Amino acid sequence: MDTSMNTEAWPLPEIDDKLIIDFDLFKVQPIDGDLHAGWHEWHSAPDMFYTPLNGGYWVATRADDIYQIMRDGERFSNHGVALIREREGPRFIPGELDPPEHTNFRKVLNPETSPRRVREFEDSSRAMCIQLIEEVQAQRSCEFRAAISARMPIYNFLFFMGLPLSDAESLLPPADIIAREHDMNRFAEAMAELSAYADARIAERRTHPVDDFISRLLSADVGGRPITDDEARVTIINVMLGGLDTVTGSMGFFFNFLARNPGHCRQLADNPAMIPEACEELLRRHGIFNTGRLVKEDCDWRGIKLRKDDMVLLPSALHNLDDRKFADPLKVDFERKDGAHLTFGVGIHRCLGSNIARAQLRILLEEWLKRIPEFGIPANGEVKAQSGRTNSVTHLPLEW
Repeated sequence: MDTSMNTEAWPLPEIDDKLIIDFDLFKVQPIDGDLHAGWHEWHSAPDMFYTPLNGGYWVATRADDIYQIMRDGERFSNHGVALIREREGPRFIPGELDPPEHTNFRKVLNPETSPRRVREFEDSSRAMCIQLIEEVQAQRSCEFRAAISARMPIYNFLFFMGLPLSDAESLLPPADIIAREHDMNRFAEAMAELSAYADARIAERRTHPVDDFISRLLSADVGGRPITDDEARVTIINVMLGGLDTVTGSMGFFFNFLARNPGHCRQLADNPAMIPEACEELLRRHGIFNTGRLVKEDCDWRGIKLRKDDMVLLPSALHNLDDRKFADPLKVDFERKDGAHLTFGVGIHRCLGSNIARAQLRILLEEWLKRIPEFGIPANGEVKAQSGRTNSVTHLPLEW
């Protein structure tokens, strides 16, 4: 089976062989069960190197390069966000757009995820969170992903969209494939499933509009014109995937860390006012997105010749764990003063749903630690984590 991300590898650049390294985005190896410590090891590589695997692309390993390229819309395009050079169908909106199209769509979407809108959903989100926790509390153990971290984000997405919570079971498998699969056939099949779901919801709202996200999206003015069904479909899918990947992944890494570090866990249980700041430090320590950019034209980047249509990988974990930017970067310090992370990106492409993600993470820590202030990993429990377009904990057994 062909497991490459592209059917044909991009031609190797004419560079020093020392800058060509076999790096597989989908196979970063954890160190002592810590996937991000495995990412941190790649700081021993050159600041920028080229991998011929998975279609071929550059990898930026240092915080300053990652930050600057993310903000440089003149030389780098968001058309390369998913590290897929060619794909049928419209691009994800707004994630894979450049200005001015990106600007037009963000004007429509930003109010939907504003702090005010998120506060309107907080009581419902908290109630759903409490219900999920209380379903497992008396059992004194759970597999965290199946019980909590995969369910809470999808339920919040569906509630936010005004869709039935019962749709969660059919949406989770294809969403997970898109986040982690490097077989393009499976990727395409999963996209087709989500597209069919979104198309059905769009058709319903075109016929029977109500006061919800999809109906407002369909009635929106985008740069002086109505939105098309194709654009609405990829927008819905982008919002779904962005919300699920970030929050599910972050929840898993947060709770894996707290289960292994009871002192930090007790610190938050005893001082819940610290939770918002703790979330930021845990987001820094556990970067999720591994985003890409497409080179617009031949250019020089700090002595490296980049070619038009080259792609560049910008791992948030490598930015957030760079010891040139952060003192003792693998250490979790809830009172850290230098914690400006890129887990949600930066600039005009900053994650659309970052306010929603932060609220869910904060609510989960608040409500879990009220009920289960001490927990750990069973002696025979195996934690599984995986890298990919997003980093994620795929299996996390907990007991209390």
